[in-house]
Amino acid sequence: MTKKLLATSALISTLALAGTSFAQTTITGSLDLTLRNSSFDVNAGANSETSMGRETQINIANKGKLNNGLDYAAGFSLEFDGQGAGATADSSLSNEAVYINLISGGTTFHVGVDWMQNAKQDLLTSVGDITDEVGGGTVQGIKLNYLGSSPKESIGGGIVHNFGNGITASALYVPNDTNTGSGNNGTSTAAASPTGTNSAYEVGIRGANVANSGISFDLWRNKKEVVAQSATARDTEGTAYAVNYSKAPFSVGYTNQKTETAVKTVDLKTQIAHATYAIDKNLTASLVYAKTDDTVSTSTADEKVKSLMLGYNFGPVGLLVTASRIENIGAVSANGDVDALGISLNTKF
Repeated sequence: MTKKLLATSALISTLALAGTSFAQTTITGSLDLTLRNSSFDVNAGANSETSMGRETQINIANKGKLNNGLDYAAGFSLEFDGQGAGATADSSLSNEAVYINLISGGTTFHVGVDWMQNAKQDLLTSVGDITDEVGGGTVQGIKLNYLGSSPKESIGGGIVHNFGNGITASALYVPNDTNTGSGNNGTSTAAASPTGTNSAYEVGIRGANVANSGISFDLWRNKKEVVAQSATARDTEGTAYAVNYSKAPFSVGYTNQKTETAVKTVDLKTQIAHATYAIDKNLTASLVYAKTDDTVSTSTADEKVKSLMLGYNFGPVGLLVTASRIENIGAVSANGDVDALGISLNTKF
């Protein structure tokens, strides 16, 4: 698939560690350039727009052995999202794959941010991730989004265990979900009167091509603790599962996720299904359908997304084209329908 066919190369050097051990350092990166268009059929198309953007990232990783015989891995990434607001861009820089991991056999003990497997990484093998390419704020007002309570972009600690045959389980705990790691050496980032969230956790199990069967699955549970419970406020909780089956040249999959938001009257329920076919070694097509139900009383319709995705592999460069029709955007029938187009070039190095 396009998102997995990009070639990767690395600059590798060896560094002496503790006099006797050796570490391996790699530098990799990625670059995405995207054109997006959205055409709204209400308000005389007032919300329609065409825009271009980019996302670039540099990853520095190091691995080796400790003097007690355990393995370790450490690293950080610098992501430049192209976001207009300086404060937002600075925040994005500081919370990309910052980690120190201690490894004993199949068990990894992790401290950091944005490294562990998580509920935002489903194993559906469609050409593109519809939540990235169409949802997640890409189209103004859309409800389709990731499981809302995953704390993967907050700094904390966790454990991952590899059971073999492609099955791994993980648990992540963060002491303050609003802290994305921007506080220097533990400097407080909380407001004088915090009204956001406190601690959060996520547990999950996933299987990737289990025992070479072509079957992949995810099962997730996460929770954010609200600072103060009230008649209208509650902890945010999420549950999600996904299953996918691949046997060349076909692949099909389904995911179901529910977010109980911090507002007691609002739950979000999203279902996504795909059918994918590899037309040849370079060209792959996916049909993707997503439905989101917002239970807030003012909502009058399910939001439905129908998308055709085409991915072409040029070797070191990939092309992704996504053409989508969004019905009842925002899960409100009065918001009308939207046609969305995305074209992106991607490369890794």
